[in-house]
Amino acid sequence: MSKPVFEEIFTFSGRRNRKSYFFFGLAVMFVIIALGLLMMAAIPGEAFMSGRYGPMNYNFDTMNPAMFLLAGLIGIPVAIAGWAVGAQRCRDFGWTGWAVLITVIPYIGFIFALVMLFIPGTQGENRYGPDPLE
Repeated sequence: MSKPVFEEIFTFSGRRNRKSYFFFGLAVMFVIIALGLLMMAAIPGEAFMSGRYGPMNYNFDTMNPAMFLLAGLIGIPVAIAGWAVGAQRCRDFGWTGWAVLITVIPYIGFIFALVMLFIPGTQGENRYGPDPLE
């Protein structure tokens, strides 16, 4: 049995198996995409079509400031939950939860987050708690 995806997502203790970690990451990805689409929808049509918005044009003068507040109100808890779930995943394969801070390092952090999908957890109980598969 796998640990439920949204169980203990704000808890920095315990363990989390690979399947639960993967599906939590997938859920976070959908939240980020939905938030990005919502922010894009808040850009007035004429400003978007004029090319003032793009990867090299960070002119947010015409964007509704409430969208930035919404992004912060959703983004901060999602980031904290992501670090908590990552810490649980690190504990599952026997590392300290502090190892999740590796994910803050550009490029290396992304690779580490992907590698955590493939490292098998410690079978049975370890010093961080019982096996999440049992």
